[in-house]
Amino acid sequence: MSEQSSQLDLSQLAVDRSGAANKSGIRIKRSWFTKYVLPLGILTGFVGLFGWAARDSFLPAQSITITPVVVSRAEVKQEGTPLFQAAGWIEPRPTPVMASALAAGVIEELFVIEGQHVKQGEPVARLIDADAKLALAQARAAHALQEAEVSRAEATLAAARTNFARPTESQATLAEAGARLHETEVAISNLPYAIETARSRLQLATENERRKELAGQAISGRVLREARAELAAAKNTLAELVAREPKLEAQARSLREKRDALGEQLRLLTNETRAVAEAKANLAGAMARLDQTRLRVEVAELTMARMIVRSPIDGCVLSLDARPGQWLSGIGSAQGTSAVAGLYDPQSLQVRVDVRLEDVPQVLIGQPAQIETAALGAPIEGEVVSVTTFADIQKNTLQVKVAIKDPPAVIKPEMLGKVTFLAPPSPVMEGEPSESPLKLFVPQSLVSTGEGSANVWVVDLTAGVAKRKAVEVGHGATEDGLVEVTSGLLPTDKLIVAGRESVAEGSRVRVSGEDKSLAGGAWNSQSTRPAPLTAQAAVSEVN
Repeated sequence: MSEQSSQLDLSQLAVDRSGAANKSGIRIKRSWFTKYVLPLGILTGFVGLFGWAARDSFLPAQSITITPVVVSRAEVKQEGTPLFQAAGWIEPRPTPVMASALAAGVIEELFVIEGQHVKQGEPVARLIDADAKLALAQARAAHALQEAEVSRAEATLAAARTNFARPTESQATLAEAGARLHETEVAISNLPYAIETARSRLQLATENERRKELAGQAISGRVLREARAELAAAKNTLAELVAREPKLEAQARSLREKRDALGEQLRLLTNETRAVAEAKANLAGAMARLDQTRLRVEVAELTMARMIVRSPIDGCVLSLDARPGQWLSGIGSAQGTSAVAGLYDPQSLQVRVDVRLEDVPQVLIGQPAQIETAALGAPIEGEVVSVTTFADIQKNTLQVKVAIKDPPAVIKPEMLGKVTFLAPPSPVMEGEPSESPLKLFVPQSLVSTGEGSANVWVVDLTAGVAKRKAVEVGHGATEDGLVEVTSGLLPTDKLIVAGRESVAEGSRVRVSGEDKSLAGGAWNSQSTRPAPLTAQAAVSEVN
């Protein structure tokens, strides 16, 4: 059987089609569509698909870097839950008030003791006032003297104004000058008659003397001498009258000029005007000096009043900083001291608390707190009012001030206390899901503000374009330079860092890398905070 199978020839089963085809002589012609159009269409489709896939490489696009949104999950704690405790001491709020001496002097007597309650304006101490009394008396005497000077200046001004209104003295001088001129003119007019009379007497004396000489021995020598003396007197009188005429003319001219000058002076009232002006100036100077003396009196009275040191507030005496016999420098002195007593308001107290630095992020202004002291059997309420700016290097703490609400009378400054900080109201609104809410943070440098709104640039990775998004940000920034975005962003958004200054809405961009250097590397590649934050810690970073 095997021998027969081995001898079978399978070539006999094959069909020879080449011969039949050649024999038919039929030649199939291909269509131009399948020969040209279909291959070209397939090629074109492959080229278009390749170009669409590689469009980012060929189309112009701006190179940018991006950074993710920082996402933090806040832990919500119920309001009033204790967070941590810290120790501190009680002190006046905001500071003690000093009762100081406003004038220099030596303390004569103290009127208060430590712990005593005083009213505003109540005397605290008295200074020795002997020098102040003498200074006040001297100032008052100088003021009275200056008042007399002012009265004299006022009288002088009144007289000057009267002379100006009625210049009788100038009028009298002018009248006197006119009278003298008239006398001179009369003398000049009578001079020719006097000269003529003198000449007649000269002729008679000459004739008389000639007859006496001719008489010879008939008359005595005495009579002849009398005649000669009479002749000489007549000559002198005539000569005097002749010489007097030019003098009288000159005197008349002088008197006439004087009269005219006095008349002009009376018209202008120069002297009277000057006298009024000088009187006004003297009165003004006297009034100014009177004001100075009045100020000296007021200063002396103020210094006298300041010999009593008074309480500036209603409160309690915290400390006595001076004692009788001590010198106080008063205000305005660079040396010495002026403090007499320290005061405080018993209704305004606070606790200065040393808070550990790791607990500082949980402290908020207005946060409720409970204060415990050994002097009280139950805690009292408090509220955080401020956080100081300097940390204690040795204690590794930061001081926080907690105001005491309605402090009891037993609470005194410098008492030690322990403060329990409580959780503030939760930032999660009522009706929101109970799970921890997400908080979104972005670098503050990437937020641009304008026209009353805040915007950030994000990239649409699917379309490869830049988009501007309007966002709402919280108040303040964290230490890393981040601000909380309350609306407008998604946790998956990517912010444009480099190149955002030149991009426009819808412009094509190409991502060249991811920038993780902002905010000091405060986020990781998964866009989350390294550690979860409590609700109050997140709020404190923003505020």
